[in-house]
Amino acid sequence: MRILIVDDTYFMRELISESLQDRGFSELTQASNGEEALSALSDAHFDLIVTDWNMPKINGVELIKQVKLEPAYQNIKIIMLTGDTSPDKIQQMNQLGVNAYISKPFTPESLSDLVVKLV
Repeated sequence: MRILIVDDTYFMRELISESLQDRGFSELTQASNGEEALSALSDAHFDLIVTDWNMPKINGVELIKQVKLEPAYQNIKIIMLTGDTSPDKIQQMNQLGVNAYISKPFTPESLSDLVVKLV
């Protein structure tokens, strides 16, 4: 399983990567924003995207919109990381086709458990 981790914070990308590596996931790619993520998607196939909501350049919402428009990416599962789980944000994530979300702050175990459930 190839996983693309998208977050503008280096520490968060490393935390997610280490958590997933501990669960046996080894094919991990990191991107610091949606722009880098789209570039990575054009270079390789991914099964899952774990993306932050708020990022510079292209944020998580715009990234997901672009991913959903591309037929080649239709089967990629998406987990959204967000600090705002208000009903409006949850509704927006559902409309975008997000498979799951996790609220910040979260534990590495809760994220890796969520990834295991999706795969």
